[in-house]
Amino acid sequence: MSELTDKLTSERQKAVSEMGGAEKVAKIHAKGGYTARDWINNLVDRESFQEIGTFAQAAKPEQRDGSYGDGKICGHAQVAGRPITVGADDNTVKGASEGPSNLWKSHRLYRQALSFGNPFVWFGQCGGGRVDDLLGAAAMTRQPAMELFELRQRRIPMITAIVGRSYGQSSFMAALSDFVVQLRGTAMAVTSPRVIQVATSETIDEEALGGADVHSERSGQIDLAVDTKDEAITAIQQFLSYVPNNAESISPRTESRRTAPEPALRQVVPEARRRAYDMRKVLGYLADDGRYLELKPKFGRSLITALARVSGHSVGIVANQPMFQAGAMSPAGCDKAVRFICLCDSFNIPLIFLVDTPGFLVGSTVEHERLLFKAMMLSQALAHARVPRVTFILRKAFGLAYFAMSCYEQGSGFTCAWPTAEISFMDPEVAANVVHAGQLEGLSLEAKRAQVATLSQRFAKETGAFDAAAVMGVDEIIDPAETPRIAGDAIERMLQAYNPAAAKRVLTSWPTCF
Repeated sequence: MSELTDKLTSERQKAVSEMGGAEKVAKIHAKGGYTARDWINNLVDRESFQEIGTFAQAAKPEQRDGSYGDGKICGHAQVAGRPITVGADDNTVKGASEGPSNLWKSHRLYRQALSFGNPFVWFGQCGGGRVDDLLGAAAMTRQPAMELFELRQRRIPMITAIVGRSYGQSSFMAALSDFVVQLRGTAMAVTSPRVIQVATSETIDEEALGGADVHSERSGQIDLAVDTKDEAITAIQQFLSYVPNNAESISPRTESRRTAPEPALRQVVPEARRRAYDMRKVLGYLADDGRYLELKPKFGRSLITALARVSGHSVGIVANQPMFQAGAMSPAGCDKAVRFICLCDSFNIPLIFLVDTPGFLVGSTVEHERLLFKAMMLSQALAHARVPRVTFILRKAFGLAYFAMSCYEQGSGFTCAWPTAEISFMDPEVAANVVHAGQLEGLSLEAKRAQVATLSQRFAKETGAFDAAAVMGVDEIIDPAETPRIAGDAIERMLQAYNPAAAKRVLTSWPTCF
């Protein structure tokens, strides 16, 4: 036995230190990069990683030399003392390409994460399918089924970090994840530029095809683009700090009960009703210690989605952003909101809505971007959400967007208005233009503006916070400075009656991509 264990120790040390070749490891380090093991070790608590499949190898015997791990490093560990399941593509072994052995290995890892109730983290830089192992009917029909990912029903949080050239499995994992962070200088796509050129004659480089800025600003397929390896690790740790281990539990509360008012909130909203302001300032005062993690900050920019803590409770914040398109709702904003609501509802994270929107964007462009369908999907998501919700109407809440921001009628458990709130079917000035179109016709621009200002005053008199409070359209009108305390108290009350096991959460089965 001693001889056998000595051999085991020697082989394990070789697999861990040399991976797919000592020279390949040295080359990565010489360029300032991380190997798959480096990514894992920098994320998890020291010496907590317990590996599975260390000695997995390529399916074909003639390809097994130097292939320990078969391009995927997998195991279980802890982050800040909490259990997680973690894996990484090892590009020192055949470019981390997918083959029969490592596909079974990664799927077994995910199955174990489900059974343990652990968050699942993957560092993606997969080179795509290992063509010589996957060609032919026999190989194709013996691959592990994808239902583990496709029908995962958000039972555990799933996080993917794109840290290299990613095609194939790691891109699919990202598409199905709850949180995706991408390192700049990497690429994520279904198909590589080389295959695209062969198939279509289109020439495109990796950055233009699937770079971090493309996905953070245009496609919306990632939640955060980062510049450094440390920022990627920190983002994952931050996200994990806000979510529970699984869908049957609630994120632990920190010791931070808010009792003192935040007087600065009285100064955030400008007196001029059309003047823009940065809603992130409100988030900074609302969140404990001013800290929050914004998701998709450069996609659908007229809407903010962020994870934070309020009075120690982990919360999701959905807020209009008047700095962009006056905070109007857009097709991209609807997609962003739906995905975020599904995330929070699936993992028992209460939602706070901060409302200041003139309505939905109008025009042929947004109509052709399927605004109708996207607005209705958002409405359905709100109707199906079961997690506690609190809504604060800060300023404008007009038209369908009033409902799209989780008003009382859409299931908000507690709704408050600031004294600056305005609620109506449409903006008073727009209403004046529509209702009195005939009267305004033929006037000069200056005369028309003066007349609209006069006519709109009548509509404005009926849009204020006290008009809503008179018919119990809101639960209370509050001092803006009391918003953090009221939000924390309301969430605490609602969580006392919230049972994750009993809640029938339809949104856990909704798709992760829209």
